[in-house]
Amino acid sequence: MNKKIIFFTLIILITITFSVIAFKPAEVVIIGPQFHEQDYFVEELDIIANELGIKIKYNGMSDPETYIINNPNSKSSIAIIPNPQGVVNLAERKLIINLDDISVDNDSISSLYSKHLKSIVSHKGNIYAGWIRLFPNSLIWYDISKFQQHNIKVDNFETLLQHTKQIADTGISPWCANSESSASTGWIQTNWLEDILLTKYGPHIYDDWSDLKINASNIKIYLSIKHLEEFIFYENHIHNGPQSIINKEFRNLPKVMLDDSKDCFLSWSGHYFRYYIPEEYVYLEDYAVLPLPKINFDNSIVGIGDNIVLTKSNDLSRQVISKILSKNFGEVWSTNKDSHYISANRNFDKNKIINELTLYEYTVVHEALSKNLFKFDASEIMARPIGSNKLWILFNEYIKEGPQNLVKLLNSIDKEI
Repeated sequence: MNKKIIFFTLIILITITFSVIAFKPAEVVIIGPQFHEQDYFVEELDIIANELGIKIKYNGMSDPETYIINNPNSKSSIAIIPNPQGVVNLAERKLIINLDDISVDNDSISSLYSKHLKSIVSHKGNIYAGWIRLFPNSLIWYDISKFQQHNIKVDNFETLLQHTKQIADTGISPWCANSESSASTGWIQTNWLEDILLTKYGPHIYDDWSDLKINASNIKIYLSIKHLEEFIFYENHIHNGPQSIINKEFRNLPKVMLDDSKDCFLSWSGHYFRYYIPEEYVYLEDYAVLPLPKINFDNSIVGIGDNIVLTKSNDLSRQVISKILSKNFGEVWSTNKDSHYISANRNFDKNKIINELTLYEYTVVHEALSKNLFKFDASEIMARPIGSNKLWILFNEYIKEGPQNLVKLLNSIDKEI
């Protein structure tokens, strides 16, 4: 009898052992770009994996959009696309699945975002992506000690420009404006144009420009660049002169601005500026930031962000996407002192954010969203030959040749639209 018990016990133990060894939890593969704080993102995915009892694998790559097009039979079922134009391109090719029936926090996905954010990732009336993160472009960074020394006024954009021109008249160049970026030089100037266009003429004109429903030579585009003319070409306004804008590396901007031996102390730059600030400098001690002061529309912010799409339809992948888009996603990420995470979910608890600069950027972004004045980078939405090529060339030529050739340059863009 004892031998039989021992025998059956062994059989059960062996069966359990082989079952454990043979068991492989379901796996969801996500592809997307390689990015800052990817480890924090993966940590959030691990939390979801533990909740669902599965494995989630993230594969970072240089161009997920092209990968999906070239590898329709890959193991991945979810992808992060850092550009809404890419989302629409994949939707048109029927390589991603609409998310209309996805429920997030017991609500529809469409309830989470502004009309603008939904519209630019929709195709034929269906929404094809959710938003994970958002980042502001429309920011003015400054060296606190120099800023206070000059007693700068920032009631509005005109006041700021008038004051910095007065400083330039004394022989001090207030603006650090390096923006050379190899073959992409000119993209920062498209940001400046978008900032002016949105705060000067509002969201409807901005959308028309994003969709190229108006020409580059339209009076509102022309006058927006004329606004930039005062910024770029006013004598002594830019550290090392206007040509430095396209000849000096943009990644050096924070170092130049915070250097006590340099006059300049202001930089019109987006969120990306943070990545290049030397570690020895401290937010609110050495430097600070404010939204671009208004011309007509207050709280208007141009920015960028990350989308998430579904490439294969199954219940598990839908559950994973729902959790990534939930208000709880990013809470652990946000407890890191160096976190830059700005949730796109309007219900995210901002009190979870420890980093003071990130909390400030979050507030700026969500105030703009609440007023429908957060707009995605227009040059990233419009036809790529224009937004990612011709406009860059226009601004390079504009700075090289001077403002007298603006009409000619704008007309040259119109020939391409």
